[in-house]
Amino acid sequence: MPNDQTGAAGRAPLLRVRWLVFAGVFVAAFAAYLERRAVNAAGAQMMPELGFTKTQLGYLFNAFLLPYALLQYPGGLLAQRFGTQRTTLVCLLLSTLGTALTAFVPTLLAGGALLLALCAAQAVVGLGQAPLFPSNAGVIHAWFPPRRWSLMIGLQVTGLSLGAAAAPPAIAALMTTHGWRTALYATCVPTLLLAAWWAWYVRETPRQHRAVTAAELAEIEPEPRAPVPARVGWAEIAHVLGNRNVLLLTLGYLAMNYVFYFFNQWSFLYLIEERHLTLLTGGLLASIPLLVGACCATLGGVVSDAACARFGPRRGFRILPLVALPLSALLLLVAAHATEPAAVVAALAGCFGCVQMTESAFWGATFWVARERASAATGVLNMGGNLGGIVGTVIVAHLADAHDWPGALAVGVGFALASAALWLVIDVGRRPEALA
Repeated sequence: MPNDQTGAAGRAPLLRVRWLVFAGVFVAAFAAYLERRAVNAAGAQMMPELGFTKTQLGYLFNAFLLPYALLQYPGGLLAQRFGTQRTTLVCLLLSTLGTALTAFVPTLLAGGALLLALCAAQAVVGLGQAPLFPSNAGVIHAWFPPRRWSLMIGLQVTGLSLGAAAAPPAIAALMTTHGWRTALYATCVPTLLLAAWWAWYVRETPRQHRAVTAAELAEIEPEPRAPVPARVGWAEIAHVLGNRNVLLLTLGYLAMNYVFYFFNQWSFLYLIEERHLTLLTGGLLASIPLLVGACCATLGGVVSDAACARFGPRRGFRILPLVALPLSALLLLVAAHATEPAAVVAALAGCFGCVQMTESAFWGATFWVARERASAATGVLNMGGNLGGIVGTVIVAHLADAHDWPGALAVGVGFALASAALWLVIDVGRRPEALA
C-alpha cells in the first residue's frame, strides 16, 4: 500500500516516484539500442576481419530481428502474465548475455560455423529484447495517467534514439583503439548496472511501492483502473488480435519501420560507402540524424498529447503522422540526390526527426484502444514494426551489394507514404472517461 505520510496535507513529494521508475525505462531503452546498434556499427570492422559480405552481415542483423519481431506479442502476453518488473529484468540480462557471446565466439570458431554461432548469439539478444518494449509499455500504462501516455512514449523513444546515436561514435572510437570485440563488451556494462537497480527499486504498480504517497497515487489514477488480465488464453489472444485498429496501427507501423531501420542499421555504412566518409567521420555524422530523432521523439509526444486534448484522440493522433510521414518521404528524396555531405546529413536528420515524431502517435493510439491490455497490444504493434525492419534489411542488403543505395532510399519513400495513408482509416475512438 502507498505511504500517505506526505499526502496527509494533500501534497505529493516534489520528486515523484513515477519519474524515478521512468528513469529506469529510459535507461533500459538507451542500453537496449546501444547493444543492438553496436553490432551494426562494428560491422565495418567485422566484415574484413571475419571475411563477411554485406549479405552475410544482413543475415546477422536478421538473426536478431527474427526472434525480436516474432516474439513481440508473446512477450507482451508474458509481461501480462508474470508482471512487467520481472519481465524487464530478464530482458536486460538475456540481451547482455547475447551481446557478450557475439564478442566471444570469434575466438573459438571460423568460417561457416562462426557465422552460425554469431547468428545464434544475436538471436539471444533478440530473444532478450523482444518483450522489453511491450513490458515497458505496461510500466508506463501503470505508472502514468492517460493524459501523459504519449509524452512518456516519446521520452522513451528519445532514450532509445540516444542509445542508437551513441553507438556509432563510441564503437568507432573503441574499434580504432581496442577492436570491435572490446567495443561490444563495453556496451554490456550499462545494462548490467541497470538490471541491479531495477531489481532493487522498481515495482509492478504504484500501489505496491512503499514510497508512493496517497497524493501521488491520486495523480496517477484519478479513477480506478481495470486490472491487467493475468490469464493468457485464446479468448485473451483474440481480444487483441481481433481489434481492427490495433491491426491497422500495426500495418502502418510496419511500413514506417522500413525508414526507421534504415537509419538504425545502414546509415553508418551508407555514409562510408556511398558518400566516401572515413570511419570516424562517418560514425560522428551518422549520429546526427539519431540525435535529431531523439529530440523530435519527445516533441512528438508533447504535440500528440496536446492534439488529443484539443481535438480528441480520433483526430488528434492523426495530425502528426499525416504531416510528418509525407515530409520524411520528401526528405529521403532530397538525401538521395544531394551531392554535398552536409546536405545529405541535414536531409537524413530531418527525415529521421519526422519519423521519430510519429512514434508517440502509434504507441499512444495503441494504448488508448487497448487500455489495460497495453503490453499485449503494443507487442502486436512492435511485432509488425520489426517485421518491417526484416523486410527492409533484406531489401537494403541486396540493393547495397548491388551498389544501389539510391534505390534503397527510394523504396523508403514508398513505405513512408503508405504508412501515412493508413492513418486515414485508423479510428482511435472516444477518449477514456478519466480524461472526459
